[in-house]
Amino acid sequence: MMQPDPDSESAGAEMHRSIMTAFCDVLRASRLPPMTVMNLAASALGAVYKEVANQHRSEGGCPCGWKPNPRADIAALQAALAASMESAPPADLRIMQVAGRA
Repeated sequence: MMQPDPDSESAGAEMHRSIMTAFCDVLRASRLPPMTVMNLAASALGAVYKEVANQHRSEGGCPCGWKPNPRADIAALQAALAASMESAPPADLRIMQVAGRA
């Protein structure tokens, strides 16, 4: 069994906090329905992917070695989204830590 990578777990936790804060801020400020805000978040993630992928295709590329493959990369992102939903047990809102205000 693979050991969890502490750096990856820490980065994932920070990404979760940042996205949850942004989600709650937009939800509160815009009064849009939650699924509309989720769609905005998904669009923003797609835009970030496109910008980063474009930079990795530019002259000189990036020393990290990543070669963008939109079809495979988007499939991997979709799988990660689906896996995060499947692995999450039903939430008990009474015991969840508050991450922002909606």
